[in-house]
Amino acid sequence: MSYEFEPACRRMEWLDPFYKAVWEKAFADAIPISGTFELTPRCNFNCRMCYVHLKPEQIPKFGRELNAKEWLRIAKEAKEAGTTWLCITGGEPLMHPEFETIYKELAQMGFFITLQTNASLIQGKAAKLLEDYPPKGVKITLYGASDETYEAVCGVKEGLKKVNAGIQTLKHLEIPVQLVSTVIRQNLDDVQKMAFYAYINGLPWMATGGVKQSARGADSEAKDIRVEENLEAQRKESIRRRLKEAPVNIERKPCTYCKDYRLGYWVTWNGDIRFCSFMNEPNIPVRDMAFKDAWKALIDYEEALDWPKECYTCKVQKACFKCAGELTAECGSPHQVSEEFCNRVKKFYDETKGEWKIWARN
Repeated sequence: MSYEFEPACRRMEWLDPFYKAVWEKAFADAIPISGTFELTPRCNFNCRMCYVHLKPEQIPKFGRELNAKEWLRIAKEAKEAGTTWLCITGGEPLMHPEFETIYKELAQMGFFITLQTNASLIQGKAAKLLEDYPPKGVKITLYGASDETYEAVCGVKEGLKKVNAGIQTLKHLEIPVQLVSTVIRQNLDDVQKMAFYAYINGLPWMATGGVKQSARGADSEAKDIRVEENLEAQRKESIRRRLKEAPVNIERKPCTYCKDYRLGYWVTWNGDIRFCSFMNEPNIPVRDMAFKDAWKALIDYEEALDWPKECYTCKVQKACFKCAGELTAECGSPHQVSEEFCNRVKKFYDETKGEWKIWARN
């Protein structure tokens, strides 16, 4: 099968040229080179915008956490299928009851591991484990620049104190750390302070306001805490850029816009394989089947998934950039689009339609 578009992996400037060539080959042959293991929905934080976190009493409503034996069986088969890069996340992954066993065994399998954590539990045995088996990097979400902001965002006492201790431990161990911040109303005033914290610690940092509603059962407050005025400006700029430089091609299937298309996957805490963390489908039970068969089923799903029928006749289709994950989060499913979602894009379009019509004609 040939593809008349540029795959996202071709734009991964951060990749070494050798690895970039590897990713291009993996795309051509549909090799699952990159995976994410979402070990648990448990977390010691209760962040307002989280789309995964479940309280212990909620977990049985949605399934059963995989144990170490199950995760390691999936990992072994995934490695045989071609997985090289592996992200370990949650919830808070260190809260999985068998985290030490899982992490140690995964590290010994030879994956390039990225650990995604809130960093508050990196001490004692956890720190020693990472010292003995250092990951390729640790990605930490920085939620504020004070304990007070952490309490407002995450509902925990002394949050920054605990997170900073974890960050300093990782720096002492010379493990690469990347900081990211999700900006909501409760930490908006801390953005410059978070940037300064990253600067004085010599750590890369990026911020995003792209908070998405949970479609997976978590008690997310996304719609109430988003900084909508900032998002509106970003969305308008995105529409302008799309129409001027890269109009959306409705003939391209939704998954083709995703960086993980034909390359990556996400295994949920209860053992389903998907291509996106925001999705509530497909429910392909890799916990109960061979990884290679689950991966094939996922590729088949990606190739078959189409846009909602309304999108094919919409007047703003060239300006409306969305992905299957965003449709799921905002509209409840990748197969439907809500009136609220459509009207928002049409409103932005109509506000400056004269300027956009010129671009569209060209």
